[in-house]
Amino acid sequence: MLERVQKYISQAGTASRRKAEEFIKSGQVSINGRKAKLGDKVDPAKDKVTVYGKIITPAEKFIYLAINKPKGYVVSKSDPRHRKTVFELLPEDLRTKVWNVGRLDFDTEGLLIMTNDGDLTQALAHPKNEHDKEYEVTTQEEANDSQLEHLREGVDLPTGTTYPAKVKTKSNKIYITIHEGKKRQVRRMFSGVGLTVTNLKRIRINKLELPKDLAPGQFKEIKPSDII
Repeated sequence: MLERVQKYISQAGTASRRKAEEFIKSGQVSINGRKAKLGDKVDPAKDKVTVYGKIITPAEKFIYLAINKPKGYVVSKSDPRHRKTVFELLPEDLRTKVWNVGRLDFDTEGLLIMTNDGDLTQALAHPKNEHDKEYEVTTQEEANDSQLEHLREGVDLPTGTTYPAKVKTKSNKIYITIHEGKKRQVRRMFSGVGLTVTNLKRIRINKLELPKDLAPGQFKEIKPSDII
């Protein structure tokens, strides 16, 4: 059965589908010795696909990890500024086998998912699926009802108005649930209503809550059914 080459690469656990498309565009993917193009299809039973010269074979096992990202780490495999990366929190044998699903800013902590399952990555990353992401927010100022309602209704940003959010308060913290993924979105939303974020932690992605027993910097294996 034929399938798009970028899907085959992601299902093999080599890279996310978006990353696989980048590899194809940069000319680093070949099918039977010929440079691949976006939209090319392959027969997994017959065709030889290579990425950066390495033959791609189906993943032996899909891996699913929940990480409690600490502050002061970048979500990247390397950093030109030589800052610590979340991949340094993993054993060496896992660092090259998984990728991150989404990102968290350098100064943001909390739940991050890593996997080598391209289909799960696509399902979580695609905006049309509207998977919830919940954050625990501490602010410098005490939020008033008008500010909270503004967050619920949507905040005007240079990139457009955000979708309505679910917002609640508890013990001097604000809990906000969004399903978009604009860069630094939560911080920008709070700034837009006049609130300064002093601490930001992601505590849930869809069904998966940040495990209570998972200390910052630690990770644990999970199942796809824990997430979707």
